[in-house]
Amino acid sequence: YAIACDLENKDAYTYTCDASRRAGIVAEAEAARQVGLDADVLERAPLPFETAAALRFSDQAQFNPAMYLVGLAQAVTARGGRIFENSRAISIGEASRWRVVTDSGTVHAEHVVVATNMTVKSPVGMANRTQPRCHTAMAFRIDDPLAVDGMFIGIDDPTHSIRTGRDAEGPLLVALGPKFDTGQDGDVAKRFVELEQWARMSLLVGDVAWRWCNEDYDTADRVPYAGEPDPDKASGFHIATGFNAWGITNGTAAGMMIADLICARPSPWQKLYDPVRPYAEDFHRNGRSQSIVSSLDDIMPGMGGVIVRGDEKIAAWRDAEGVLHPVSATCTHKGCTVTWNNADNTWDCPCHGSIFAADGSVIHGPARKPLAPAAL
Repeated sequence: YAIACDLENKDAYTYTCDASRRAGIVAEAEAARQVGLDADVLERAPLPFETAAALRFSDQAQFNPAMYLVGLAQAVTARGGRIFENSRAISIGEASRWRVVTDSGTVHAEHVVVATNMTVKSPVGMANRTQPRCHTAMAFRIDDPLAVDGMFIGIDDPTHSIRTGRDAEGPLLVALGPKFDTGQDGDVAKRFVELEQWARMSLLVGDVAWRWCNEDYDTADRVPYAGEPDPDKASGFHIATGFNAWGITNGTAAGMMIADLICARPSPWQKLYDPVRPYAEDFHRNGRSQSIVSSLDDIMPGMGGVIVRGDEKIAAWRDAEGVLHPVSATCTHKGCTVTWNNADNTWDCPCHGSIFAADGSVIHGPARKPLAPAAL
């Protein structure tokens, strides 16, 4: 489709700054070669700081995923497809065909694909088969777009990943910090401070252009769940989730596989991606709110906290004028108590990764209903 998305061929590297991890790099290279991949072990990564070893996969690709998504949508509509935004699905049920009820109309179809990062509905529950996780990410202004040439994933603790990009104002260097479980960190803002400190110490970067906190879902075996969870009782109901922070590649593969299933074509990945394959039942870890306070006076302007009153838990954030804005602290998905994210000013669920705005409205599922109103 010749989508304009800043596509560039780049080498991809896995690197370590710890000499004791070199043997693991060598073993990974050998495993890659055994499955037909061209992998090289380097004495050091081509980075402006000292490294102990690196694994290189040559001639890979990077691109701007937002530009790609827009181009993909244009390609769909050019072929007669229709895309309806701002159409929240309220319910999904089956009569003679699948029926999706939205807030503005009803859709009937032979096949339904639920690809909402975490499934908002599935014949088989996915929330306990996955673990919600986040990364902090920052994009810095740089003068030389080739100062870091390649895509780099660190394997040390804490991990740091690096790639370049660009926006309308020029080249960027994007750095990612270590992952953490959604809603299980009471000071996400500190992670941004630490990431910026590391970037300025290790790389030649300028002003911060962008910063964000992403979310995805891990699976125990690092392979997504995609396909029909229950083809016997819910034929035509497909899901795609658990991309393990590799959504560009895993999402594409899942889409190709589901398309094969819908078109009754054989897929070599169907068994691998099976949504109901065995999994370690202790993989998922429910967390506790990290925002419990003993008094409303503990909530500073711009911050949020959870106060317990008998059986009721109230989530409140204080605006710049000192006014408190309360909502229920109980996640509308499964009833866990939310945590205040002091970097994004959101309420994050430490169990299954739902994210709510400060006013309680839903930003990210699997929750479909806002946090309930509450009074102080």
